[in-house]
Amino acid sequence: TGIIHGDVKPDNWLLRDKEHTMTLSRMSKSVVLIDFGRSIDMELLPAGSQFTVSCHTEQFECVEMQSRRPWTYQVDYYGLLSCIHMMIHNEYMSVMQDKGSGKWVPTKKPHRRVDREFFEMLYDKFLNVPDCNHLPDLEVIIDSLDRLVKGMPTRSRAQGLMEHYQFMEKME
Repeated sequence: TGIIHGDVKPDNWLLRDKEHTMTLSRMSKSVVLIDFGRSIDMELLPAGSQFTVSCHTEQFECVEMQSRRPWTYQVDYYGLLSCIHMMIHNEYMSVMQDKGSGKWVPTKKPHRRVDREFFEMLYDKFLNVPDCNHLPDLEVIIDSLDRLVKGMPTRSRAQGLMEHYQFMEKME
């Protein structure tokens, strides 16, 4: 859409129930990204515009900000990845650059209850964007997620969600 949200974090997601919202959507529940106060409409800027400013909030600085490289949509990819990390680990994501490979990786790896192969691919694609002109192919990631979810038996999906909620309740 040409919009960089600029502040994707757990606090900026709203869970909505169709009963309490006026919508044409057939979905009974939805998740909506809110708070566009830091958003950037890329269509209003010259083609190829990039940014080097940092948000100065360590937990939400994409690797490009941390390494003082230009960024565009990487800030939103990092924010989304941080939200996913929070759902899995119940803590903010921190990253480091692997000394051997030079790749950026989370300091905390996905635990055994999640599909490690998928999440390692997701971390790699969103944390190691070569530059602003070579962004991850989101269709490939969406297709991988779709295959992952469809490959799970329905009971397994429900069981996994229940285990996650029980785990989260214990954390409180």
